[in-house]
Amino acid sequence: MPDRVRTRRQFALFAAPSGRGQSGSLRISFVAETTESSSIAVAYAISRKVGNAVVRNRIRRRLRALVDHLDPQPKPGKYLIRCGNETGNLSYEELEHHLKEALERAGAR
Repeated sequence: MPDRVRTRRQFALFAAPSGRGQSGSLRISFVAETTESSSIAVAYAISRKVGNAVVRNRIRRRLRALVDHLDPQPKPGKYLIRCGNETGNLSYEELEHHLKEALERAGAR
């Protein structure tokens, strides 16, 4: 299970990401791990424009479940997953497809 990106220092790393990818309304920024640890940390940015708190929390739960069960696991590092306005209208399968596609485009797989 991936850790969470929590500190200001961790978020500052996304200013110069190692890779970026987009698919549909999902955008991913990836910062490669500089040490040899195999940890993955994920942050989610879901705007209020996507929907109310119920919708945003549902999207966050779905994304967490998808990231937990990705096969093969993404490269070690930190990930910022941004959700566009249309993300609230996506089904679970569509969200999974866009997540995998964005990870591949970011060079994280």
